[in-house]
Amino acid sequence: MKTLNKVEAQAQGHNGIITFEVDLSDNQIEDLKVMDHSETPGIFNQVFDKLKTNILKQQSFAVDTISGATVMTKAILDSGQKAVRAEGITLGNTIEKEVPHKTIDVTADVAVIGGGEAGLVAACRALSLGKEVVLVEKNGYLGGATILNGSNVVGTGSKVSQTIFGEKATLDSSKRLFTDVTRESAQTNYPELSYLMAENIGAAIDFISKFADLKYQAAQTQTPEHSVERQIELPSASSYEFIKKVAQAFQDKGGRILLDTRVEDLLKSKQGQLSGFIAEGPYTTTRVHATSVILASGGYGANEKMRSQGSQQIDYYGPMTSTGDSYQFMQSMNLKTHDLDWYKVYPHGLEVEPGIAKLTTYASKKATDMGAIYVNRDGQRIVNESDVYVKFRDAILKQPDQIAFLVMDARTWHEFYNLLVLHDFTAKEINGYFANQGTRSPILAKGSLSKVAKLAGINSSGLKKTIKSYSGYIQAQKDSEFGRDPQYLHDFVGDTYYIIEQRDRFATTLGGYTARPNDMALEDNNEQPVAHLYGAGEVVGGANGHDSMPSMMNTWAIASGYVAGKSASQVK
Repeated sequence: MKTLNKVEAQAQGHNGIITFEVDLSDNQIEDLKVMDHSETPGIFNQVFDKLKTNILKQQSFAVDTISGATVMTKAILDSGQKAVRAEGITLGNTIEKEVPHKTIDVTADVAVIGGGEAGLVAACRALSLGKEVVLVEKNGYLGGATILNGSNVVGTGSKVSQTIFGEKATLDSSKRLFTDVTRESAQTNYPELSYLMAENIGAAIDFISKFADLKYQAAQTQTPEHSVERQIELPSASSYEFIKKVAQAFQDKGGRILLDTRVEDLLKSKQGQLSGFIAEGPYTTTRVHATSVILASGGYGANEKMRSQGSQQIDYYGPMTSTGDSYQFMQSMNLKTHDLDWYKVYPHGLEVEPGIAKLTTYASKKATDMGAIYVNRDGQRIVNESDVYVKFRDAILKQPDQIAFLVMDARTWHEFYNLLVLHDFTAKEINGYFANQGTRSPILAKGSLSKVAKLAGINSSGLKKTIKSYSGYIQAQKDSEFGRDPQYLHDFVGDTYYIIEQRDRFATTLGGYTARPNDMALEDNNEQPVAHLYGAGEVVGGANGHDSMPSMMNTWAIASGYVAGKSASQVK
């Protein structure tokens, strides 16, 4: 009879300690189980599952790390090995066999570079049109920048939205969406691309919903930038649900996905026409031959060399793998770019490590709906808290330290906390921030008004004066300072206050390559379409201008991927 020995191990992850259990029997690894972690679920779930499979197969911790999560997976492997050895257990096979490097050739009608939202939709669309499709992703997991987003998107013009919103859906139209995009971007959008997005998102949502059996519902937050209710999301509110289900449907229906496959060079015909690309993996060089190529490789926010001077003081919350690789491997195609200094800057950032933020958008919106206010270091309000996000973003940028503070009561904190936990925070992580209150970032403080002001480094007398004035506005049901809608004027309840820091942050780059608005064909510097090459998602700039509305980057990814997938399928 086997005796099961359970060994606990801890590894340092990106966001905190990862606690896991190694189950062993007769010097064999039977299972690995995660007990606790604070990593981004969409990335961690994929990475750990893959790592676990490799460990169980090799019966060893001497396996490869996962591309895109190298530091975290090495920490897991090292700590697992150390914990097992500390128990005096010797694994049966601890020596990894040397794997010879090989070169393989893959042929497809359509090849997609990038496994984020845009790439997956493009690949699914091409597959649905009867094409043989291969998708390559440089990381050991799928999702790209999408994996850090919510799943919220607009459903304008879709049957899905008609079902969700009923008669309200008739208030929306592609023209109205186009108008909202133009207004909120201060007319910096590229109209023809915005039109393509607005006209195609309805069909794209209906297509991908049916293809991958996605069950959209009304988004819990309908942001004021949108003139009508049109935002929808998946039940989990997570983009991981989208990535997982769409990728699974793509593979189940015959599509091929190659992970750990990093494009480094291009293949061309004797005439110099693009005919595929060369990608490198840990043990394999893959030569992908394709009739057409869709570039959906994402943005360049994590590439410090590509960052503009004006963005240096803004926290980054995107994936560290958004390094703009295509700007290197596509150089010989002489592609036209524009507005590479455009970034989508949002408020609602909580700085979890220097220069790196996690978003609190859903929680912050709920808090302001319940009457919470934003103040600066002087304790003074800085904005109409219920206005559109861009007003708050700009108000933060005007502060000397570019930090604002969200002040709320215990009643509001309860709702705020629940939404933090729902969106990428853990209870342990949040408790850790409070344990460090007043000593280091991020600033989360709880207590009396005087106490939280001191812990957050806010002028106490200024904050007390602001709260008193604000209470007067509530009694009068008129905000004479910023004109806040009376429906959001709610008094603070009780004597316990919470203060949460709020910083501007960005993940998305809004400039990029130039694509033709009829078919998403990428243009060269002579403004001519490059034969057999199409773009989708963040890699193509302009549709949302220099300041996209909430939900619109997902909207662009899905709509542009849908169009690019069809266009690439029509190449002979």
